[in-house]
Amino acid sequence: MSARASGRWLTPPRVLHGVALLLALVVSGCAALPESAGERALAQEAFMERAERVAAVPDWRLAGRLVLETPGESWSGQLSWRAGDDSQIIDLTGPMGRGGGRLVLGGERAMLLTRDGERYEASDPDALMVVMTGREIPVSGLDHWVRGMARPGVPFDLRADRSGQPMRLFQDGWEIIYRTFEDAGPARLPTSMELTRGEMNLRLTIQRWQLGVPAGS
Repeated sequence: MSARASGRWLTPPRVLHGVALLLALVVSGCAALPESAGERALAQEAFMERAERVAAVPDWRLAGRLVLETPGESWSGQLSWRAGDDSQIIDLTGPMGRGGGRLVLGGERAMLLTRDGERYEASDPDALMVVMTGREIPVSGLDHWVRGMARPGVPFDLRADRSGQPMRLFQDGWEIIYRTFEDAGPARLPTSMELTRGEMNLRLTIQRWQLGVPAGS
């Protein structure tokens, strides 16, 4: 509690130190953020250059956890995603209502294999993800967003730091907020992100990244 002396309130040194530390954290946290229109343009240019470096490695794998929440429902599951030049394989497992399954993408076709042995095919992977989970999970966008990139050919709004690392991305009606990153070859890749559209919220925590073709594959 502050004391009063000679008509003035005296703040204990410990409180002053805490305030000073908080201000320092705020200043340091904002130091890398673009301030002017010119700096924001440079940040977007750096973002596009970063995307080129990441896209230059078409073979990648990730393992993580996906949590989906709506006003009346919540479920979670383990996610495994393998991508190469010509195909992608997405496995979802865990207590997710529909039971999960495997989504195989290649060319302009997508195939879903459920854990019950059912098989579905379509040209729209997002539609098959609805069959798998009962909810609209944007696979076509997540392919890029999960690597901290914008989906090509679709307008987007961006907030990135001066190095081009995304902090917030708006695209296809989704708001993607990036929480944490880790060093992974050509650029730092996301390890925690949150996607929101309307009343739907997706949280993805990536536990392991692997870039390039594994030895022996």
